[in-house]
Amino acid sequence: MSLKTVDEYVESVKNRKPMNVWFKGQKIEDPIKEPALQASFNTIKKLYELTNNPEYADILTTHSALIDEQVSFYLSPLLKREDAIQKTRMARLLAEIFGCCSHRCTGSEAIGGLYPFTYDVDQKFGTNYHQNLKNWIIHCQQNDLAVAAALTDPKGDRKKKPQDQPVPDLYLRVKEKRADGIVVEGAKVNQTGTIFTHEVAIIPTSAFTEEGKEYVVAGAIPADTEGLIYVLGRTPFDMRICEDEEEMIDFGKKYADHQAMLIFEDVFIPNDRIFFCEEWQMSGLLLEYFTAIHRLTAGACKAGGMSLLLGATTLSANHLGIERFSHVRGKLTEMAMNAETLYALSLSAGYEGFQHESGAWVPNSLLAHTAKYNSTNLPFHGVRLARELLSGWGETAPSIKDLNQAEIGPKIQKYYTPYAQEGVSAEDRLRAVRLVENLVRGTNWTSMALHGGGNSEAARLMAMRHVDWKKLITLAEAICGIEQDDEEAIKKIAERSGKIDLGPKAFKVK
Repeated sequence: MSLKTVDEYVESVKNRKPMNVWFKGQKIEDPIKEPALQASFNTIKKLYELTNNPEYADILTTHSALIDEQVSFYLSPLLKREDAIQKTRMARLLAEIFGCCSHRCTGSEAIGGLYPFTYDVDQKFGTNYHQNLKNWIIHCQQNDLAVAAALTDPKGDRKKKPQDQPVPDLYLRVKEKRADGIVVEGAKVNQTGTIFTHEVAIIPTSAFTEEGKEYVVAGAIPADTEGLIYVLGRTPFDMRICEDEEEMIDFGKKYADHQAMLIFEDVFIPNDRIFFCEEWQMSGLLLEYFTAIHRLTAGACKAGGMSLLLGATTLSANHLGIERFSHVRGKLTEMAMNAETLYALSLSAGYEGFQHESGAWVPNSLLAHTAKYNSTNLPFHGVRLARELLSGWGETAPSIKDLNQAEIGPKIQKYYTPYAQEGVSAEDRLRAVRLVENLVRGTNWTSMALHGGGNSEAARLMAMRHVDWKKLITLAEAICGIEQDDEEAIKKIAERSGKIDLGPKAFKVK
């Protein structure tokens, strides 16, 4: 089996060992039946359905040389320029469909980042991490497993290094080394989609010194591993999610994601699932590989969400009869242009990457970080424009239950019906309004735009490290006459064909 059907996926989730999941002070015995998780479960089920649909094969699947079969694109590292383009298009498409995270993105990016990285570590230290990784990828591909990534540490006092924190496990750490593997403890926060996955890839998101080498660890564990605790996070509208299809109209759409805190209490990782352990000298390099892919995806993903928001806002404008007003058309067009800006940045990041010795394709980091930086700004401008055009009543509309109630419903419908469009009902208007509301304030979509894959400052700092400042100075000196041999200077500059990033030099193993 290389591609699971929806029914096979659901059955595989049911067959996991009992998991330790908590929400609002109560232990969830069966996540599949938890009302607050229904929309999230809808998302990943729909993803498996689409992946099996031949019409989406070109964008959601790829051929794996590891098992010589067609597999989910989420389970393959980027191996060529076309893969990076496909990942960008896939991320936008699914964000348009779901209006939220697809649940499998971070796992995909962990695979993509670890693939060249483990090769580099093996080359320097003679380890066997790259083969461990490939064997695990084969296992995931053969069984079409959903993979999430555990990334963000709680971090504690941000002024202090991991080893200087008042509590030793505020960053995930290796607590014990055994002959057959390692035991880790700590936590990861803000993790999307983990409760409905099969595997969790663990990677650090900081660079460490020798004194902090116990925090240098990457590996993979089954999602139902003993000692792993999930604490489901809140979202603004999570109490609107329910089994009542009519009432779900007030949520805005049938798809959502979820975020959880993962607590690791003496979690065992066997040797063959360890991809990195204590080689502190290279911990910063893993960040470079991972973020190059993760932030490429961020731009495309937010472009897709902005497309959905634009569509819902345009529909609502039509309902109000304001779609032809020049200022309205101008704002809608601005939303479209901003979405295309993010999409273009992600596409170019993939196109302008480089081929790594491992066979992996590494996106252009400067462009990827630029995409992420703009993803922390442009969606919020779109949110403001959408809320402006929606009108205040859009966000304070009555419930669908009131709209359809026998006594009060007809009175509400009289005032809420969008008379600007013939044949459009009050419920139609409410559905469009709730979709806008869901995206602008009802879920964590805007939170992920800001923090998913790193906030604006994180993107700016990483971008700073990838700018070829020497080239820029040489260019200025040649053109203004400080450098007398300007022809030679221009020749060196031309070797980069207009690029101002450091390129593969930034990934050089030191």
